[in-house]
Amino acid sequence: GVRTPDHVASAIVRRYNPTGLCLDPCKGDGAFFRHLPPGAEYCEIREGIDFFERTAPVDWIIGNPPFSILNQWLDHSFLLAPNVVYLLPVAKVFGSRMRLKAVAKYGGIVDVWAPWTGRMIGFPFGWAVGTIHFRRGYRGLANIDVGVIDD
Repeated sequence: GVRTPDHVASAIVRRYNPTGLCLDPCKGDGAFFRHLPPGAEYCEIREGIDFFERTAPVDWIIGNPPFSILNQWLDHSFLLAPNVVYLLPVAKVFGSRMRLKAVAKYGGIVDVWAPWTGRMIGFPFGWAVGTIHFRRGYRGLANIDVGVIDD
């Protein structure tokens, strides 16, 4: 997987300011987990904590999901939380009709924040990268923000 730079994870958590029980579903080296509120939980397959085995609900899921199994990852995320925020190449969501149908069934997209390209944050590609905030039951318009951050 691609590691998230600490300053990127910090900026994302600050933007969405999650409350209640938060989950980093694929902790990796802990970039997101370090910035989540106290009491947050995590999954990490390399530590024997499989996200797909988790059934306990949470208020927020925030992290950097594995892009290779994104459909299954989103499906499981949508079962567990009313708010899901993932760092990913934004085209990964909008380039798949199956993914868009899953998002529409769950609710909708509240926010698309894409201040980076992959190369700007150490990913091995140059596409637009940012967060998408999915919310269960949301039927409003999505905010789209491509403004650069000052980090």
